[in-house]
Amino acid sequence: MITKQLASLTEADIRRLIDEKVPESKQIEYKRELPEGGDKGTVNFLRAVTAFANTQGGDLLYGIEAKDGIPVRLSPLTMTSEDQVLQRFENLCRDGVEPRLTGVQYKFISLDGGGSALVVRISKSWSVPHRVSAGNHAHFYGRNSAGAYQLDVAELRQAFTLSDTVVERIRSFRANRLLALGSDETPVRLKHGALVVLHVIPLQAMVSDFRIEIASNSNALQKICPLGASGWTQRINLDGKLSFRNINDGQSYGYAQLFRNGIIEAVNVEEPWEGKNLIPSQEYEENLISAMRIYFSALDELGIASPAYLFLSLLGVKDYTLAVGRNYSINRGSRAERDNILLPEIAVERWTDDPAIIMRPAFDMVWNAFGFTQSLNYNDVGQWVGQR
Repeated sequence: MITKQLASLTEADIRRLIDEKVPESKQIEYKRELPEGGDKGTVNFLRAVTAFANTQGGDLLYGIEAKDGIPVRLSPLTMTSEDQVLQRFENLCRDGVEPRLTGVQYKFISLDGGGSALVVRISKSWSVPHRVSAGNHAHFYGRNSAGAYQLDVAELRQAFTLSDTVVERIRSFRANRLLALGSDETPVRLKHGALVVLHVIPLQAMVSDFRIEIASNSNALQKICPLGASGWTQRINLDGKLSFRNINDGQSYGYAQLFRNGIIEAVNVEEPWEGKNLIPSQEYEENLISAMRIYFSALDELGIASPAYLFLSLLGVKDYTLAVGRNYSINRGSRAERDNILLPEIAVERWTDDPAIIMRPAFDMVWNAFGFTQSLNYNDVGQWVGQR
């Protein structure tokens, strides 16, 4: 895989692969042309992407001619519509693979002499193994330094076991962190009140040894901020880098902990408002959406690959109600029956995904817990607009 963010790749990066004779490997493959139409081209494309996803992830580069696995020259792609090519690939990854393949990104790079190259970046999947199902195909593929190959029975068994293990590790991490929060084991002392907790857990954090250089002064590290905070303090701690809202009387309203492996835990306190136990229905969603946009961008800059999983939890909310309307004047829902509301995971396929869209199912479920049919912050076409 090219060690550079996909969005920032240029023709110079592509030419460098040729000039330095970077060979095909477990994480990189060259193709002179786009896959042909029909079942043969479909299977060839899906074989390549699933092999990467089932192994360590990697880059599939179209528009580079290779000989014996060594890139020798550019072979510029020409096509009627780049959008049609991307739509075809996205449809194939959705409909031609079981389970559905996520974490695939695409970038066309315009070449000075005309035409373009295409980089298809495939993240390692946590839903392995993926099977190519298009064209009545029924095979699983892995990848080594020689290219894609069909997985044998022992490798399939190992892949299924690994998938279950990763899922369990992710869920266990969340459960352990919520247990710590419930025991007041927090990096800063928090104010009393209900807690809104967000966990952003990249798959890479669970399947690799990658660690962020916490001591660096990168702009990405500075971005990590607490939910809804206009000002915050940062410091390095044992777990990684901590950002916390300014402290009053030795207590804070919230923090964002960036762990060294790329996981983010953001916690915000919802104190009683005018003596009432209320969750501000618009403000808390808005704060989460804004923070996630920042977190996604920062993780991308730090070299943390997607996909990731989001977990939203509300702790200590029994007998709370949702404050509806900008002035919190409408309270026609019911009180929460449970002390803790733990929402199922939400998948983030790419860091460019819109948090307002992908979080809607979780937001709707929170409103359900307070007696509403859905979040009132979305309009009729599914856009997050807040309450007017």
